[in-house]
Amino acid sequence: MLRHLATGLFSLAVLAASSDAALAERRVALVIGNSAYQNTAPLKNPSNDAADMAAKLRELGFEVIDGTDLSKREMEQRIRTLADKLAGADVGLFFYAGHGLQVDGRNFLAPVDAALKSDTDLDFEAVELNLVLKQLERNARVSIVFLDACRDNPLANNLALASRSLSIGRGLAHVEKAVGMMIAFATQPGNVALDGAGRNSPFTTALLRHIATEGAGINDVMIDVRRDVLEETGGKQVPWENSSLTGQFYFKPSAPKTAESGSAGTAAEIAALREEIARLQANQSALLKSQKDDLETLQQKLKAETGEEPRDASQAPASSRVIAVEPAAPAKDAAETKTANLAPGNLTGVEQPPLAQAAPTPARAADQAALSRDIQTKLKTLDCYRGKIDGDWGAGTRHGVEGFNQIANLDLNADKPEQATLDALAAWKGERCPARVIVHRNRAPAPSATTPKTQAKTKKVYPAKPKQAQQTAPHDFETDAVHKNLRPAR
Repeated sequence: MLRHLATGLFSLAVLAASSDAALAERRVALVIGNSAYQNTAPLKNPSNDAADMAAKLRELGFEVIDGTDLSKREMEQRIRTLADKLAGADVGLFFYAGHGLQVDGRNFLAPVDAALKSDTDLDFEAVELNLVLKQLERNARVSIVFLDACRDNPLANNLALASRSLSIGRGLAHVEKAVGMMIAFATQPGNVALDGAGRNSPFTTALLRHIATEGAGINDVMIDVRRDVLEETGGKQVPWENSSLTGQFYFKPSAPKTAESGSAGTAAEIAALREEIARLQANQSALLKSQKDDLETLQQKLKAETGEEPRDASQAPASSRVIAVEPAAPAKDAAETKTANLAPGNLTGVEQPPLAQAAPTPARAADQAALSRDIQTKLKTLDCYRGKIDGDWGAGTRHGVEGFNQIANLDLNADKPEQATLDALAAWKGERCPARVIVHRNRAPAPSATTPKTQAKTKKVYPAKPKQAQQTAPHDFETDAVHKNLRPAR
């Protein structure tokens, strides 16, 4: 009875910890929305976008610093506060809605009091995006940036007319980010986004709709956001992101599947425990502190139910997403032997023969699909892959890896997703894949221009002529000797 009571209390505690938005890791966010511009036409939605996003992030456990219709001094004060709050934080987030512009490849955010009539005004009246990115890179292990700042900007037009020497582009420019950061734009670099006719912009509307989806990783969230915005704008606006995250991030993780107090010994419940433990171990190198605590708690729960010793998490290789399956420890007595043989589908206590190979769990398959999507995303950023980001490791993905191998002079495995492939793609700072580099495995490579002609040609081999019948007869060495002696001297 005490055991069942303890099991029930454990289940309630785990569910409460998972459903509570304020997770154990520290999450800090800066949210700014500028609408009431003083030197150009005001925008309708950014202040609403910022207010609604700040409320949503607080529900998800973020400590939020927010502000609307801020001057340059006020924006800089908020950024300084962000830098202070980020000290020791696990996750840092920045959301900005309002006017932004790119000048000479650098991105600037426009305060409401910005005039921007000359080159000098840009330095003293706008806030460079890189100022915020530096604070995130310096302090947070996971950094996420949402920029709904690609609207058509009259301030940029005025600056272009006043300063012919500056290169001023439409929308925002591509950003080179640090490892562990994702930057999401309302539309693709160099394009402009719509302000929207409702309370929020199309991008923020979709983001608010999907960001709190339970169990959805950030890549899944952005796919859903992109789909909604494309539909809302009739294909005119395509949300875009640059990511160098090394693991999946969840705004709202799924609640662990745990056994109920009255039936903790059933096969389905023990299988659920094993599945959740495998899911957490599969991506162990990217787990946050709260997720590592959950893993340890679940391992102790499994031990209490089946007698299985928890696996040492420090032995898992940080660069691999594949779980190594260890044999169970030898039982000390008959009771422990019976318990050690309990497994999903075998709760009778009858000893089973060892399996030749453990079947892949759904958690591992899902993790491989996530790794495939991450690799496809990086390949697409480098123009090495032109297919869908769907986690399906098909011919197109293999060709993309082979193309990257050519430009990077590497020999990465193209037959299956590996963490080493993702790491190499994330670290690559060189050229992108030209169209000619995308190779097909079934197509023979063209001979190199530098290959010697002697190597290019293949020597034709003719079949040997049949030997004469008399050559097959036994050789008469004595006759040879006689003929040799009778041969006249020369």
